[in-house]
Amino acid sequence: MCLQFRIVKAITGPSAAHSVFITDDGDAWVLGRNEKGQLGVGDTDPHPFPIKVPTIYADSGKKKVNVRIVDAAVGRNHTVLVTDTGALYAAGDNKMGQLGQSNLKEYTTFVPVSGLGKEKIVGVSCGAEFTVAVNEKGQVWSFGSPEYGQLGNKTNGQYLQQSNRLVHIPQTNPVLVQGLQGKKIVKVACGVNHSLALDEEGLVFSWGFGGYGRLGHSKQEDLWYAVSIDQFAGSVKITRATDIACGSTFSMALDGQRQFWLWGKWKNTGDGGGGSPWMYPRTLYDLNGWTFRNISGGGVTLFAIPVTEACTIAWGQNAAHSELGYGEGEVKSSTKPDKVRPLEGLHMLNVSCGLGHSLLLCKPGQEKLQDLPKWPLLDVEDHCIECHSTENEDSMLLCDKCDSGTHLECTVPRLKQVPDTDWFCQSCNNLREKNRTVWQDGTAANAKAGAGGGKGVKNNSSAGTTGGSKGTKRKAPTASKGSSKKSRAKASDSDNESE
Repeated sequence: MCLQFRIVKAITGPSAAHSVFITDDGDAWVLGRNEKGQLGVGDTDPHPFPIKVPTIYADSGKKKVNVRIVDAAVGRNHTVLVTDTGALYAAGDNKMGQLGQSNLKEYTTFVPVSGLGKEKIVGVSCGAEFTVAVNEKGQVWSFGSPEYGQLGNKTNGQYLQQSNRLVHIPQTNPVLVQGLQGKKIVKVACGVNHSLALDEEGLVFSWGFGGYGRLGHSKQEDLWYAVSIDQFAGSVKITRATDIACGSTFSMALDGQRQFWLWGKWKNTGDGGGGSPWMYPRTLYDLNGWTFRNISGGGVTLFAIPVTEACTIAWGQNAAHSELGYGEGEVKSSTKPDKVRPLEGLHMLNVSCGLGHSLLLCKPGQEKLQDLPKWPLLDVEDHCIECHSTENEDSMLLCDKCDSGTHLECTVPRLKQVPDTDWFCQSCNNLREKNRTVWQDGTAANAKAGAGGGKGVKNNSSAGTTGGSKGTKRKAPTASKGSSKKSRAKASDSDNESE
């Protein structure tokens, strides 16, 4: 049986072959390539199945508290997490300072980006080897590779080394993006080597690599600071932008009427291809009349989620890995937008496109979901529910509620020894807390209603469930069942003594 979590964000990027999933409990799960430790789980092994990022602890006065993850972004070989307190944590490749660490060493576990000081970050995006973050004031910070001016700090960091070799100086300390003074930025997006920013008025700014017109200024020139795109700078509000996204070599936006705009190189051949890229924002004829609420671009793919119809639109030339999701026996690649037939009738909440794969977050509780294939099909009887590892079976601690197994070293908070009292896994603890909150809120509401003249308040006991779907009970390892307070190691020792 499969572990079930309520996912609130599914995140990848146009230069990334790995992904991050954030749960409503503030946990981060990761999967994919990991040769530089970009998954942040302590190794450099690839992980084809989701694995939980070990709990991150931060100082809070005299004690350490576990942080809650609310957002993330991924580059080619690095990952950045955002906490609910506005702190950044990063893992993976750091050769260009994209983790914000001055030693340029790669990290296989998440480390804090200390160069931002007390800045409270609310959004983040990653290019191939750089990171862009926006704080609660709407200021934009960047660090990592300065090549092509993609950090927006008016330099490309280039200098002449010995033997007439040009190199770029890594920018390990976050710097402010220039050209955005007086603007409150609400969202940033990054391609491989270019960036977009959207302000609260609907203006769109771009900077970085200008090849193939991806910056939207009708010329192929690199920009070392943020410049407003004319198409979205008009005085009429409906011509301003409401959303932005970047693919590897192209850019996208939605205007005030939720219509789709596209520019750059978004296919290989023909109009919009390498020989004839779109140098400025243009509408796509095949999407005329459609309105969208969410867009995303990947290595070669483009996805759009319509406002009214329950369907998903996707296209992309040279999509060789079935990342368009058209289904078995269907074409893998398409230069024209088309519906993803297997997902017709399903209401999607969000889409995120990567390098050779795509992620869609679906609204729970829809009947058609039951007919879709499930992946991965995991038998978790011998798995730790925190790290999914089948190793060290004898150190499993069993939950006194659901009998699921957790390695002693994976417990949250971490335990040094088997407790003498009842012990519950993190999922059961969270559920108990939610039920307690619902009960307390309902009791308080009824008491208030009674005091106000007898008007009854219905206490909805299902408020503590996740999306209306029933959770799957997780089975514990068969050995040592019936003694859930003891790890397998302890149970094994007892058996030896009895002999």
